[in-house]
Amino acid sequence: MKITRGMTLINRYCLLIIISFIALFPHHGHTKVYIDINTPAGKRLPIAITDIKNISGLSGQPDAGGGLSAALTAQAGLLRDVIMHDLEFSGLFNIIDKKAYIEDQNKRPDDIDFKDWRVIGAEALIKGVFIAKEDNLTVELKLYDTFQAKMLAGRRYIGKKGNIRVIAHKFANEAMEAMAGEKGIFDTKLLFVSNMSGNKEIYLADYDGYNLRQITRNNSINLSPRWSPDGKKILYTSYKEGQPYVYILEIATGGEIRLSNQPGINIGARWSPSGKEIALTLSRDGNPELYILELDGMKFRRLTNNWAIDVSPSWSPDGKRLVFVSDTGGNPHIYMIHSDGTGLVRLTYEGKYNASPAWSPGGDKIAFARANGGRFDIWVMNADGTGQVQLTADSGDNEDPSWSPDNRFIAFTSTRGGGAARIYIMRKNGENQKLITYDNAEKVRSAASPAWSPYLE
Repeated sequence: MKITRGMTLINRYCLLIIISFIALFPHHGHTKVYIDINTPAGKRLPIAITDIKNISGLSGQPDAGGGLSAALTAQAGLLRDVIMHDLEFSGLFNIIDKKAYIEDQNKRPDDIDFKDWRVIGAEALIKGVFIAKEDNLTVELKLYDTFQAKMLAGRRYIGKKGNIRVIAHKFANEAMEAMAGEKGIFDTKLLFVSNMSGNKEIYLADYDGYNLRQITRNNSINLSPRWSPDGKKILYTSYKEGQPYVYILEIATGGEIRLSNQPGINIGARWSPSGKEIALTLSRDGNPELYILELDGMKFRRLTNNWAIDVSPSWSPDGKRLVFVSDTGGNPHIYMIHSDGTGLVRLTYEGKYNASPAWSPGGDKIAFARANGGRFDIWVMNADGTGQVQLTADSGDNEDPSWSPDNRFIAFTSTRGGGAARIYIMRKNGENQKLITYDNAEKVRSAASPAWSPYLE
């Protein structure tokens, strides 16, 4: 079962993930890039990941359970499994089956015969040990280049036993940076809306669907959560005061303020990349139009002015343009406009309904949902509207795309398989579509409108 009810207080979430880590060698950057991250369809780097060894009873350390207990075995297995899942999902690594390993597993962890690994085709190797004492855990993990017989990354993590998944995600990021020269996204988070509690509340989970936490508890309808650029706050629309108003919630404290309570609707709020402005849809003047809210001075600036409905703004990474949905041409289509209200351009002409555009962090692509034949699918196009490509083709509706901060993955809502909506993630070319929210005993009845976090420190 993937999702379980987690901590209810936001500040508890922040305390739980605090982990100390120490570099095991000077980190001066990497002169060699082992993986070309821009060619996901290319050769995957073969990597071996050994079992993480328990050394709690060695070197004068008291044993944490009379040998390798079932609990410690499970902890070690989970640590390896999460690292393996992260690297495998990236599409950049080929995890070598343990059955192929020929190294003596009784050898000391640092006693490595790199020839044994080269023989089975492993170009990289991850090994690790841990010491458990009461509720505390010390984990050492190392990444090696087997051909050069040298360590590429090494970290010691000191934390609680309950932080195994956090430790694994962090080291997977280290491996990504060492091998590909770019940051990994394995400790990023997803916001989404679920009616698990009986109301539409906002939830937070790891990128892979684990460690679910409920963010709002106002017993109302809460919609469209979005992250601030620094990952410390979220924007969302709520009906908790009877009308659709926009709120800002600070994750660390749980404190919030009402940002916009203009007459009519206040929906679809999105932070600019600078964090100084917010784009949203207001109907205060009668028709749903796009507005820019300047946070310094709290001034509204009208962006569109027509008879149509203009919704779902998404900023370009440089903050100079926005894409949005409008039915000014009849059916809903995607348009682009400069942040000063000039340069309106229509980007889509096909499909009965085009919705929820999301500008990629790299600035080169726009993901969106399109309905053809009564069903929505996820599409991507170049930022100028050319090169439109369909990514999903399963039954049910596929909507609400949201990009990962490294520009390589897309989260989305899907009703494939029948029943309620669920959250999936996939590579930006549509490969490896993976369900990350499951039913459990607490009946996760729906999960929709994902928002992928920025990199979190």
